[in-house]
Order: sequence, then C-alpha cells, then structure tokens
Amino acid sequence: MSHKRGIAWPLENNEDSTDIFPEDRIRWFYNWSADKRSNRNTEFVPMLWTGNENDANQLGEKVRSQGASHILGFNEPERTEQAHISPGDGARIWKQYVEPLRGQGIRLGSPSIASTEEGLNWLQAFLNEGCQIDFLALHWYGRGVDNFIGYITNVRERFGSQYSVWVTEFACTSWNRNEPVHQDEINQFFEQSLARLDGTDWVERYAWFGAMRHLPDDLGSGNCLIGGDGQLSELGRK
Repeated sequence: MSHKRGIAWPLENNEDSTDIFPEDRIRWFYNWSADKRSNRNTEFVPMLWTGNENDANQLGEKVRSQGASHILGFNEPERTEQAHISPGDGARIWKQYVEPLRGQGIRLGSPSIASTEEGLNWLQAFLNEGCQIDFLALHWYGRGVDNFIGYITNVRERFGSQYSVWVTEFACTSWNRNEPVHQDEINQFFEQSLARLDGTDWVERYAWFGAMRHLPDDLGSGNCLIGGDGQLSELGRK
C-alpha cells in the first residue's frame, strides 16, 4: 500500500471509528482540527482550521504534545462557510503562531484552498505577504483524471516547483444531484487517480473525500469509503 495514502476523518462522524481502516493501508490521517481524538497509532497531522486567535495560540503546544512533524493550514479560507479569513489577517496569524514551528523542524502545509480562481488568488495574496510554507495543500472535486492531475500540476507551476503537493480532499462528482456520477466512473477515477498520484514524485500525500457513510446528494454518496452498514464500502476496500 502506498505510503502517501491517508484519510480525512470528519469529527462529526460519531457512529464509526478510524480503526475501520487497516493500519497497513492508511499511513496518516487528519480531522480538520489540531486535536487527534483517536487512539489510532497512525501518524496524525494537526490542522489550524481557522484564524481564531485562541486556537492559534494553542497550536504549538498541541503540535509538540502529539509529536507531529507536519501541520496543515486554514481550511478553504477564501470561502465564507469555511475558514473565512482575509489573506492579510491570515498572514499575520501565520507569522505569529505557525511559522515559529518551522524553526522547530515542523513542516508547514499551506492553507488548503478550493480549486477555484478565488482560492488561487487568496493563496497568491497570502504568499505575497511573505508567508513561509513547505508544501501546497490542495482540494479538487470534479470528473476526469486528466483534469485532476492537470489542475494540481498547473497550481504547482504557478506557485513554484520548490513545493511538493498534498491533496487533502478530492472526489469524483458532477455537483448535480439530478445527474449523479455512476459508481463505475467513480471507481475508475479512484483507481486511476491514486495510480497517478503514487507515480508522481512531487505528490507527497493524499486523502480521498470522504471517510463517512453519507455525503450530500450533489457530491454523491458513491464517494463514501464507508457503507451504510458501517463496514468499508467497495470503494473503501480498494
């Protein structure tokens, strides 16, 4: 199993456990927070989800106490329903609370932007503030493996080949509940995209979305790694 493969575990999933995923198949996980909240032995990667000053102030101690070697930045900060912080405010918090961890050997993942021009422009403005990162954390949702790989390639070319890439959310979707993607297409996309990611040296890690039993109709529950019975779905067993 690839050393790149991880899981994005939603904290609101109280009916299942990360233990459903065998440790020899999953090498790391994150949960959109800085708190592990799991007894799993797999490497945990904390995230500073938003720019809340109290959360940011506690980040360093949580990273050190959990023995983390990597962290992830704000989650889709350009979106009002997600982290929702300006590049300038994000840069101020980043320099004060996050960058000092880099001096302690912690590798910093960029704020995780959505695959939109708005997200790309936010990250450009953030980096223009002089913020330091070690790798790009990207999201992508859509159809077509070539479209997916083309996007992350173009983003890396835009921001610099000195950065490796983590894809911390991705799935195969039409974003149309009336025209959902067939399970066969999702399965094929899953297998082909993982093969491409594993074969790309500048892609360090990835995590499929999502590790849950149900997803919104527009995204499509065919992307679920857990079935309605609480066991790994067909996709989750791949």
